[in-house]
Amino acid sequence: MKDQGIKKESLFPVLYMFVVAAVSYVGYFGSRHVNNDTIHQLMAMVFGTTYFLSVAFGTLYVFTSVYVRGASLPWRILTSFVVPFIWMTKEVFRLTESHSFLECLYWYLNPLNIWLISLMVLEMGIATLIARSVLKRRGQQIKIITLAPVAVILGSLVFVISAYAWGKGENIYVIFLNGYRFFFGSGT
Repeated sequence: MKDQGIKKESLFPVLYMFVVAAVSYVGYFGSRHVNNDTIHQLMAMVFGTTYFLSVAFGTLYVFTSVYVRGASLPWRILTSFVVPFIWMTKEVFRLTESHSFLECLYWYLNPLNIWLISLMVLEMGIATLIARSVLKRRGQQIKIITLAPVAVILGSLVFVISAYAWGKGENIYVIFLNGYRFFFGSGT
C-alpha cells in the first residue's frame, strides 16, 4: 500500500514537467500568430527556452524528486522518461502524414533521440547523487557517492563525447540513414 502512495505522489513532478512542456510548446508555436515582432520574438525566446529545458533537463528534476519521495529505481527511470517520450512520440506522430507506420517507428532511433536518452541517463546519475545528499541532510544513513551513479555518469559522458567526436556526429546520422535505407529503401 505504501508503494502505491509513493507512485501516486511521484506523479506530481512528472505532471508538473509535462505542464511546463505543454504550455511552453503552445506558447512557442502560438507566438508566430502575434503581430508585434518584439512580443513575438520575446515569446518565442522564453517559451522555446522553457520547452527545451523541460524536455532536455526535466529528467534531472523528476528523477531527483521521485527518488527523494522514496520510489524504486525502475519507477524513477520510468517517470523520468515520460515527458521526453511524449516529445519523441509527438515528433514521430508528425511523420505519419508522409511515412508508413513502420518508418515512423524507426524515427525513434534518430540521433537526436539517442543523444537525448544519453543526456537523460547522465542526468539520472547526477540526480542520484543530488537526491542522496538531500536524504543524508534529512538524517538518512546513506552513502552519497557510490560506483553505480558515477559509472552511469562517466559512461554516458564517454558515449556522447565519442559519438560527437566521431565525425562531429555525422557518422551516427549516416548509420541512422543506412539503417533506414536497409529497411525501407532509398525513399523518394
